[in-house]
Amino acid sequence: MPSRGSRVGAIAIALAFLGYQFFIHKGATSGELTPVTAALVLIPFVIAAGWAIAVELGLRWALFITASMTVLGVSSAGILGLPPTLIFGLPHMVTNLFLMWFFGRTLRNGREPLITSIARRVHGSLTADIEIYTRRITYVWSLFFLLQVVVSAGLYIFAPLKAWSMFINILNAPLIALVFLCEYSYRTLRYRDHRSSIFSGTQFYSRDKPVSKSSKSG
Repeated sequence: MPSRGSRVGAIAIALAFLGYQFFIHKGATSGELTPVTAALVLIPFVIAAGWAIAVELGLRWALFITASMTVLGVSSAGILGLPPTLIFGLPHMVTNLFLMWFFGRTLRNGREPLITSIARRVHGSLTADIEIYTRRITYVWSLFFLLQVVVSAGLYIFAPLKAWSMFINILNAPLIALVFLCEYSYRTLRYRDHRSSIFSGTQFYSRDKPVSKSSKSG
C-alpha cells in the first residue's frame, strides 16, 4: 500500500492534471491557437509520448518520433489548412491510439497479454480462469482506447465544438477511472479468492518481484 506521502503526491498530480485539462478545454472552445497554448498542449504530450516510446523502442527512436510528431502537429494547421482546434485534439488521439497498440500488441499469438503480465507479477502463479479473464480485460482496454478515438472523431464532425472538447478534455480521465472501478468491482465479486488491492498493479513496476506464499513457506 502506498505511503501517505505517495497518496498526497498522487492527489496533487491529479488536481494539477484536472486544472490543465480545464485550461485546454477553454482554449479549444475558443477556437484560437496561439504559440503559448500550442506549447502548453504539446509539451506535456511530447514528454509523455517520448518516455513511452523510449521504453519500447529506445531513446533514438523516441527523439525522432516525438520530434516528427511535434513538427507535423504544429505545422499541419497552417500548411494543410486544417482547423487550429485539431491541435487541441492531437494529444487525446495519439495517446489513445498508442495505448490501444500498447495493450493490443500483447494479444498476438505467442505473447502474454499485458494485464496477465501485471497479475502474474503481483500474484505469482495464476489459475486458468484468471489467465482467461486477464486476457479478456486486456482486450477490453484495447477496445476502450479505440472507442475513445472513434467517439472523439464523431463528436468533432457532427457535434458542437464544446461537446467534443468536453469529451476529450474533461470526461477522458473520469471515463478511464469509471472503467477501472467497474472492472475492479466485478473482479472482487466474481473472483473472491483472487483478492488484490486497488493499488496492487503498481507492484508491476517495482524492481523486485513479490515473494509468493510457497517460497515463504519453503
